[in-house]
Amino acid sequence: MEPISSKQLDPQFKYEVAQQPGGDNFKRCFSCGTCTAACPAAKADEEFNPRRIIRMALLGMREEVLSSPILWLCVQCTACGFRCPQNVKFVDVMAALRRIAVKEGFFPA
Repeated sequence: MEPISSKQLDPQFKYEVAQQPGGDNFKRCFSCGTCTAACPAAKADEEFNPRRIIRMALLGMREEVLSSPILWLCVQCTACGFRCPQNVKFVDVMAALRRIAVKEGFFPA
């Protein structure tokens, strides 16, 4: 992965995600990694990392998040949400990110 300039970041992206249904606790994430430790998809594919996806979205890495095929690997089992100490519903966040990605043309509906 190449370094990213702050000029490439979208500081409003986290607010857009937080306004989506289920995104209300999204900004509470403090990157503890509990979601990734509980995730069966992360165990099956080391590229899938819920903590990294949330961190990238919080940092404003809009294009990198929305264009990534990793976005579609979540099986929506909810194991991550049950264990999150901040009550971040990762499944809902993933659904929000997928909706935004489709809306912006990164993936076909």
